[in-house]
This record gives sequence, structure tokens and C-alpha cells, in this order.
Amino acid sequence: MSDDEILRLLPMAAAIVALHDDRADGELARLGGFDERDQAQVDRVLHGFLTGLLRTSWERGWTPADLLQHGRREFDPGVEPLLLTAIAAEHRNYREDMVDPRWLDQLLDLGIEPPFAELDFAAWAKSERVSRYLTLRHTLALSGFLQSLPPLAQLFPPPGTTVRRIAGERPAAPANAKMLSRIRGLLAKAEATEFPDEAEALSGKAQELMAKFALDRALVEADPAVEIPDDSAARRIWLDTPYVSAKAQLVGAVATANRCRTVMIEQLAVVTVIGADLDLQLTEILATSLLVQANRAMIASGKHIGRYGESRTRSFRQSFLMAYAQRIGERLQAATEATQAAVPVADASRLLPVLTRREEQVEALFTKLFPNTKMRRTRITNGAGWAAGLSAADQAQLEARQQVRR
Repeated sequence: MSDDEILRLLPMAAAIVALHDDRADGELARLGGFDERDQAQVDRVLHGFLTGLLRTSWERGWTPADLLQHGRREFDPGVEPLLLTAIAAEHRNYREDMVDPRWLDQLLDLGIEPPFAELDFAAWAKSERVSRYLTLRHTLALSGFLQSLPPLAQLFPPPGTTVRRIAGERPAAPANAKMLSRIRGLLAKAEATEFPDEAEALSGKAQELMAKFALDRALVEADPAVEIPDDSAARRIWLDTPYVSAKAQLVGAVATANRCRTVMIEQLAVVTVIGADLDLQLTEILATSLLVQANRAMIASGKHIGRYGESRTRSFRQSFLMAYAQRIGERLQAATEATQAAVPVADASRLLPVLTRREEQVEALFTKLFPNTKMRRTRITNGAGWAAGLSAADQAQLEARQQVRR
């Protein structure tokens, strides 16, 4: 029995198991036959197969966070721990200086830290308390999932291709992680509280922190002696289904007010946001908060029945979210214009070159990542939902962002 015999079985078996096809048990039985003869050999071949698929995923534009977000919709919950373990093991192949810092940040966010452990299927099964059969099934399901991934825009270099910065090279100024953590904490409390006055106070404090943060950064970069760094980047926001297109419009409204661009892939329910690093972070924080608020308001509006007794809930909610997104965009844009108008003339003349240069950098990256985008029109099919969405948007808590553009 050679490794090639097992390897020839795996691609088709993985696809069948991932699709929950009726033939899955038969494919697992075939693999089980090899497993009974030599479990160590099967583990070795599976390890190489899975590692190769992960590497191909990185080369096709996926990142660890993308795999986890998309995978949670596609495979059974028991597969997630195996995915994280496999990602950690695959990263044993790379030196730290050959991994982009943003990639390492994602690993840390997922709880994956060096030293990265080897993937030992027997040890993994024991730690997760699963049988050998389930271990093989989860491995094939994960492999089938990875085989089916479409290409995505490469947001930053995959591991193994990033070279450590040259000594003396000026990096883009890093965001203040502690400050952003405080802002996120305040908005999380604002979303959780049932008392409007408390939510307003928490959002107001977040607004104050964000305003100082953004203003200090812009004024530093307005110094003519300091070269404006190109820290334009992109990040993906994975949306909960249903009503993906309407939710993407809400993200787009927040992004536009923060000088960012967006592209939606509806089939994957994901929005890519392109902008300067700080603007990206602020967009993600506020968009996430407003998505929570919009969803809460939408559900509170209840179910809707047409005049003939037919359900109109889906069209109502779609129209509700689209209206919410439009009104939020108008409110954010008005806030941005008002804060820009309040900037002293001397500071405004200093900030204009910075903002212009930022816009050029973002546009250049957008064109590079998405050279063939198409505009899409959406249609309103429920007037009551539209009106209710406008009303809900007028009540949304936007204070956390109104003063950032000063």
C-alpha cells in the first residue's frame, strides 16, 4: 500500500463528505480500510494533503480569519477546532520574519500563538474527545471545504513571502490598539444597555476618544517635514444572512463617510473595505455596531402580513434595512461635512494635502485589488419597511463617530 493510493482517494472523498452526499459513508469506509492496515501512514498522508490545501488557500487570497468566518457557515461545529489546529501546524513552516504582521495579528485573534504545535491527529482526537471515525470525517469535511474555495483579492502577502523591513525604513504609524480597545468596549456596552441615557453617555465618551485619536493622527501627518505614509489597506467584513445586500449597503454607507471604498461578494456574504488603516478600523467598529442596532430594530418591528394574508416579512425587512442604510449614510455624511466646516482655516489648509493624498492612495489600492467591479442597483419592494427603516435610522446612536473628522 503506497501513499499515492491513499492520496488518489482523498480529493473525491473530501468533496463527497463536505457536501453531505449519500456516498460519504462509503468513502469513509474505503479510507477506513487503509486506516486499519496502517493508521500512521494515513495520518501522514492526510497531514500533507491538508497542509497543501491550506497553502493553496493562502495563495488564493484567503486568510485564517476568512476561513474561520466562512467555515462556520459551511461545516459542522466540530470541524472548527481541527481547522485552528491545522492552521497552527501549517505555520510551523514559516519564519516569523517571513510572515506579515497583519497575518500574525489574525492568528492571535484566533487564539493561535507560537510555538505552533504539530498536527497529531491522535492527540487532537483525544483532546477533543472524538472517535477515530469522527476524526477522519472532520478531516475530509475540512479538506472538501478548502478544495471548494473561490479566489479572493489578496489583501496582504501570504506567509513565506514577506521580508522583514529594511533598517531605517519608515513604517506607517501604527494605530493605538489600547485606544481602539477602549472604544470597542464603550460601543459594546452601548449596544447591550437597555437604557437610552446610558447608551448615549457611553457613545459620547467613545466619540470623544475617536475624535482626539483621528485629529492627532491627521495633524501629525500634516507636518510638511513628515512624509505621508501609504498605509492604505483592505479588510473583509463577513455578514450574517439573510438580507446580505441590504447589510452591505449599511457597511458601504459607513465606509463612504470614512473615506473608504467597498466591494461586496454576495455569494460569500462578505464586504471588502478599502481605506487608510485608521479609517478602516473606525469603519469596522461603527459598521459592526450599527449592524447590531439595525438588526435589533428590524426584529422589533415584528412580522408583517399583506392585505390578503400573505407573509410580507421578508420584503419588509429587506426594505427596512435598505432605508436604514440610506438614512445612516445621510446622517454620517452630514456629520462629516459639519465637522470639516468647523476646522480652523489654518488647520484646514494643512490637512487638505493629507486628505487628498490619502484619497489617491485608497483609489490606487482599490483599482489594484478590484479592476473589474460593477455597480448594482437595488429595488424597494415594501413601502412600509422603507418608512420604518428611515425612522429607526433616525434613532440610531451615531455619536461615536460624529466628531472624528475634525
